[in-house]
Amino acid sequence: MKLDKDNRKRLSIKTILATIVVVLIVAITANSLSNAGRLEVVESQGIVSGFYSVGKHFNNVVVGLGNFFGDLVSFRSNSKKVQELKSENDKLKQKIIDMESDVDKLDSLERLKKSLNYVSTNQRNNMVSASIIGKNNGDWYKSFIVDAGAGDGVKTDSIVINGQGVVGIIYSVSNHYSKAISLIDSRASVSFKLAKKNDYKGVITTSSIVGSADFTDMNKLLQGYLFDPKADVKKGDLLVTSGLGLYPENIPIGNVSRVTYDKNKSMKTIRIRPSVDFKNIDNVSIIPPRKVQ
Repeated sequence: MKLDKDNRKRLSIKTILATIVVVLIVAITANSLSNAGRLEVVESQGIVSGFYSVGKHFNNVVVGLGNFFGDLVSFRSNSKKVQELKSENDKLKQKIIDMESDVDKLDSLERLKKSLNYVSTNQRNNMVSASIIGKNNGDWYKSFIVDAGAGDGVKTDSIVINGQGVVGIIYSVSNHYSKAISLIDSRASVSFKLAKKNDYKGVITTSSIVGSADFTDMNKLLQGYLFDPKADVKKGDLLVTSGLGLYPENIPIGNVSRVTYDKNKSMKTIRIRPSVDFKNIDNVSIIPPRKVQ
């Protein structure tokens, strides 16, 4: 619609200027014929022809000026349209970013729902949902801060989980936020059992190589040992919390990535690939610790 208006403006300018030229030519021609009424027909035709030629060139100039001003109007109009389109494009880009962010949040919440499968009904009633708002330097989530505290029901030694499994434990609580360490922090440890056979239990601690500048292997994040040196444990076996200590029972910890028998200590040591992605944690659930007598 705007383009049609611009074209009409250009046409109007050309029409007005052309009309002025025609009127001038007619007026000049009429005046000349009146003053030289007895001129020969041939001479009159020559004069008219001369005026026509001059008028034609003048008309071309006027038309050119009309085109120039019309193009100028069109340029300004198009420049405005370009700015409007650019502004609209920027708004659409922001909407896409917001929509992608909303989708990520929904996906995160859907994953977090899985954590409900790891706790009892009573624990669900006391569960607190939280988001991580700070962490240690580096890629790995060894320690972090959540936006829930004593005012939300969080206590020291509360257990942090997500839809993948055990994340860590709360060690400091304020009214509105809490600090936690994850399983890959050197201060953390957890008792485990084999999901396939509850009789095989052990303890998991952080691998000694965590924190090394060149550390990249998820399969070596955690290490541990079994109480029974004859335990039938194999690569790929799933480990879950045993229920001993503060951690509730049957929450996924990770899968065995390597088994080694230490003859000097007469025990089986293992490497574990954690169920939780300790490079990407956003939303978590916090549950009260088990009461240990």
